[in-house]
Amino acid sequence: MTQFTEAIIKIQNHLNNQPRRQKKSYYNNSSYQGHTPRIQPLTEEGLASRLGVNVETIREQRINLHPPLFVAWCKGKDRSGMGWEFNENTGLYHPAS
Repeated sequence: MTQFTEAIIKIQNHLNNQPRRQKKSYYNNSSYQGHTPRIQPLTEEGLASRLGVNVETIREQRINLHPPLFVAWCKGKDRSGMGWEFNENTGLYHPAS
């Protein structure tokens, strides 16, 4: 299990360090630049809805999976391919960086 977790972390780090391809944009107006919408943290209910599962499934996966595996599981369920991690201080699920 440790090797699997380490492999996932290496893959995530590799993907996160890839240069982003710039798409040619026809919106070169300054009002369109630098306004990337920020995804807000979600409650357990909100994450369950986003991933198309029930709240019990979210809880079960968070408890049973190591954090990097939970992030990977979320990525597989999220329609945008986003990973989510639980923050014990806030009690919310935040987009994984």
